Amino acid sequence: MPFIAVDPADKRPRIPIGVGDDEEVQCPVCNDPLRVREGSSTARHFYHPPDHSCSGESALHLRMKSIAVEKLKDEYPNASIDVEFITDDIPRRADVFVEFEQPQFPFGKGIAVEVQYRNEQKNLTETTASYLTGDISVIWLFEENYVGTRPEYEDVELPDPIPVWPYGIPHGELSSPDPSAGGYLGITEADLIAALPNHIDDQVSLAEFPSESDEGEESDDLPEWTREKELHLNLSLGSPGVREVYKSWLDGKIQSKGSEHQDEIEERREILELEDRFTYFPERFSKGSGETFEFSIGVRHAGSGQFTVRKFVDGIERELVFPVSDDEIDSFTEFVLELCYTLECTRGSTSKEKEVNQPIESNLSTLSYAVSQTGTETVTVKLSSTTETMNIEFFPQQIQPLVDLCAKVRLWYDYSDTGA
Repeated sequence: MPFIAVDPADKRPRIPIGVGDDEEVQCPVCNDPLRVREGSSTARHFYHPPDHSCSGESALHLRMKSIAVEKLKDEYPNASIDVEFITDDIPRRADVFVEFEQPQFPFGKGIAVEVQYRNEQKNLTETTASYLTGDISVIWLFEENYVGTRPEYEDVELPDPIPVWPYGIPHGELSSPDPSAGGYLGITEADLIAALPNHIDDQVSLAEFPSESDEGEESDDLPEWTREKELHLNLSLGSPGVREVYKSWLDGKIQSKGSEHQDEIEERREILELEDRFTYFPERFSKGSGETFEFSIGVRHAGSGQFTVRKFVDGIERELVFPVSDDEIDSFTEFVLELCYTLECTRGSTSKEKEVNQPIESNLSTLSYAVSQTGTETVTVKLSSTTETMNIEFFPQQIQPLVDLCAKVRLWYDYSDTGA
């Protein structure tokens, strides 16, 4: 049930609510026409004509990555697990990256996990060798490693990584002043395929891995909306690891969004360096006629700030005020990530999925909160202090304001930490 399509004229993303019943858009996977429909028990969504053969490879790739994330968290509980991660030293985006707090033998600094599915061509030698030269081991996952029937895979049998030792050690003298990573290590595709743990005959065909690196393999990333499209195509409460996939992607979006507010933050800091007062980052959310609520985060040039939640109903205002400091910004970010994930899940989840969606409970400074899906495209946040409780409702269209607010506040405190 895809929720993102492409406009055939300008190639920009389209969502179901913005497409007319008789309008044709384009599938982001196969480029064939899509139409829009909805029903009494299904959200408005795109669909292919009957008997269409599109397999939804982007959705399958996401599912395979999300299953890998879940399994890797169990396998390496003390490591950080990131999705679509670029290391500091290697200009490649790993599908999943396992980062160790300290380098460890024989795997080095971490493990890059590359998820291969039908007809996706990556240069096995150069991709693997470039990670190995950066002291990073590699796991290649193929569909044969997954448990279940395509595309409804349920689990993955993780092979042992191709380790930095001994494969990351250069062999012999360099034949040129600027060799490829594979040439530098003196390894070939055949060497690596033979070293692939759990390798089975015909799992890998040498023909699938070109002898020359793809020109764009290390170049510009796909447009940001294409990754958002991929998430929408396969966001399901039943998909293992999908929460971590979504939160990792959204956290990156919040970080990149901060650059849009750089000038505003610098200007405010210059003012507050001369004045001992608060400056505020407010965001108002409207539920409907007569009821709104507002998040407002007040910050100073130095020291703690304050977070105010105001709710306005029929002219009556209620508010919760609690302190917030740079130590608690991570908690606020986690709150936003969990809230946005739950909001995304309301777009296409079934009534059965709603039943298994348990409330998310945690703390934000001196407040406790619970985030739960309470209706079609409705998420309720229950905020509780020692003396008062407030319930506020969010809708999916409020994800962007939440991202903007979080980006501004994080940029403010990051800016403070740098001493700028």
